Amino acid sequence: MDLEVVIEGVTDARVVQEIKRRIREVCRELEHGGEWSVTVSPSETRGEWDLGVRAPFGRRFASFADRAGHLPDLVAEQLRACL
Repeated sequence: MDLEVVIEGVTDARVVQEIKRRIREVCRELEHGGEWSVTVSPSETRGEWDLGVRAPFGRRFASFADRAGHLPDLVAEQLRACL
């Protein structure tokens, strides 16, 4: 699997690394090949976050609200739900 992970709007480097680790963990569980792109960014709606997934099967998108410190768990949960 070729995986690109983009995290925007999170200033805490430890949170960014944990989000990336959790994304890779979820994607490894799926054992799908091909090119993947996962993007986490602040939403245009104040206080929300967007998760974008581009995979061989298509594109998925989710929005959710919470503090940046909770993003690793939320991103993993939303990523599983998208897939």
